[in-house]
Amino acid sequence: RPAASNNEEPNKKDDESTASQQEENDGGAAAQSQDDGTTIGVRRKKSNLRSKKFPILPCGAFLGVIGFILSLYYRRYGIQMFVDRSFFDLAHSADEWRDIMADKTVVLLGGPHRAGTTILWKTIAAHPDVSGFGTSQETGVDESEGILLQDVYSRHGIGMEDIMSKVKHYENQMLGVGRYALQTEEKVHLTESDPRITRDNLVKILNRFGQYWNMSQPVLIEKSPPTMTMSRFLQAMYHVNDNDGSGDDTKKTESPKVKFVFITRHPIANMMAHENMVGKHSHLTYEVLMRNYIQMHQYLLDDVKDLDNDPLILRLEDFAADPASHLAKIYSWIGIDADDATVREVLDERLGTKIWPDPNKRYRDRWCGKAEKDNMSVHKRNGIVAKFQTAIKDDLA
Repeated sequence: RPAASNNEEPNKKDDESTASQQEENDGGAAAQSQDDGTTIGVRRKKSNLRSKKFPILPCGAFLGVIGFILSLYYRRYGIQMFVDRSFFDLAHSADEWRDIMADKTVVLLGGPHRAGTTILWKTIAAHPDVSGFGTSQETGVDESEGILLQDVYSRHGIGMEDIMSKVKHYENQMLGVGRYALQTEEKVHLTESDPRITRDNLVKILNRFGQYWNMSQPVLIEKSPPTMTMSRFLQAMYHVNDNDGSGDDTKKTESPKVKFVFITRHPIANMMAHENMVGKHSHLTYEVLMRNYIQMHQYLLDDVKDLDNDPLILRLEDFAADPASHLAKIYSWIGIDADDATVREVLDERLGTKIWPDPNKRYRDRWCGKAEKDNMSVHKRNGIVAKFQTAIKDDLA
């Protein structure tokens, strides 16, 4: 029995040793399993991170498109597309401007849109003694029109035509190219009684315009088609600084000399040219365009008798047919060199663009049914003639 007992003791110890070893093995396996799980989790996270990499190619393509669009705007409108134009304003006072403008002549050019204001402006500004505003890239506005540069008086919504044609809110508002003259008279027909005619506002205008003019030139020209409906306002504005502010009229200088030139065009050609520019939008029907044309000419005829320095009115058709003789008359009227050599230099070298002798041809062909496409229907043509011929022939004669 003692021997047996001795044999049982070693067996018991062996069992305990085996159990202990099993526990260690199980624990090691569990630990190993836990480590493996952690490793797998880390691998999964890394895999997820790899799958969520920053989308470089799509973002790069998007930024490339934006950059391309901005570059197109920069090429057209220059740095002032991105910087507030007031940053470049001059800082002269009213008295300083009074001295600067004392010996200047300011030519203000107006007329219906699409009636030749731009080509006439370019030919006058191309004279060696005249300064205009420069290109659209230099000014940051379409066709370098002064009305779009300033913020003293209304721009009549001009420049918003594309937006206006797509937004219902604007459908019945008389704003923008082709219908701004149909606003209420107090909004569009500005005169010398306007309360905005102050020395401070003139200084704002000149400090804005002055950055685009070459102030060393004796003649400065500014072109805005709506000048046709606000000539008396502008004449009074440019003369509001004639005296030194003391109220003593004996100190009036009558400077600068302000001269107005207007250019117009056959109403049918002008109507169709508007349509060609802004597209066939419902808010610019032929009737609206004709009414707008008639109204702005009525304002001009009412105002021209109150303008100083013999205002000049031209027809695009006459100017285009013989630009040399008309330029000579215009230069002489302004008071600058008008000899043949100067006129030829302007037209052949300095102008840099062609003047078409018959600017109405394609519109005349459409009106008369001779164009290859888009001919005016007889019904529509007769309707326009019946409705507006008397007003144009009698009232605007």
